[in-house]
Amino acid sequence: MRIGELSRRSGVSARSLRYYEQHGLITADRESNGYREYDDAAVERAQTISMLFGMDFPREVVRSVLGCTGDAPGAAHDRLAEQLGPVRDRLARQLEQLGATHARVSAFLDERGQAAGAGAGD
Repeated sequence: MRIGELSRRSGVSARSLRYYEQHGLITADRESNGYREYDDAAVERAQTISMLFGMDFPREVVRSVLGCTGDAPGAAHDRLAEQLGPVRDRLARQLEQLGATHARVSAFLDERGQAAGAGAGD
């Protein structure tokens, strides 16, 4: 399939797909006319890459995650485990911040709900 079809099927922009290819995250065969030709597996791979980048995973971690698919050697899994430690720590900090923000928003809405309910009957 060509890049436009891969973009439609994966939901990933053609620009992002070119970026992924430029950095060796996704591959395409080149036809004699220069067009990129992707196989069906590229759809899921592009979606996975997009999801990982959307979660702010660094490019090298994305590369390692992709390298752990199929029959990857144990060393690939070890490398990924080392890289995921800092990612896990960052995610834990983000979850803590999100939890605190959620609590503040909930408290505000609860307070406003009480105030709105008290004034409604006046």
